Amino acid sequence: MTGFKSGASDDDPLGSDESDEDMVTERSDVTETPATSVETNKPERRSAELSTPSGSELPWIFDRSSITDGREKTVQLHLQQSTLDSQRQTRSDVESELGETVKKADLREAAIIVGLEQVDDLTEILEEWGYGR
Repeated sequence: MTGFKSGASDDDPLGSDESDEDMVTERSDVTETPATSVETNKPERRSAELSTPSGSELPWIFDRSSITDGREKTVQLHLQQSTLDSQRQTRSDVESELGETVKKADLREAAIIVGLEQVDDLTEILEEWGYGR
């Protein structure tokens, strides 16, 4: 017995299939209130501010040395099985469209950004779960 649960350290003695890319993180300097574009009255994409945290000309995925570079805050997610199944299928679809492997943490952060921009869809799901009743 090691005293650690699976995934509690980098050298996982339990041989978990999960990796660093399963950590979902967010930038601590992102504000709670999304910026909106004056012209469209839609939230502005935050992907540009996250794309090159080091100020390099390279896209973020090529400029970072690990999946956590540029992600200062770790956020733990507990997900329903149906959400995990959807994530698996979506990751496969996105990888097919892009023609390359996508890190799970990148997929999740991009999905969070898109979800936060789609307030009506987000509200609809929350209402299905019982909010607003």
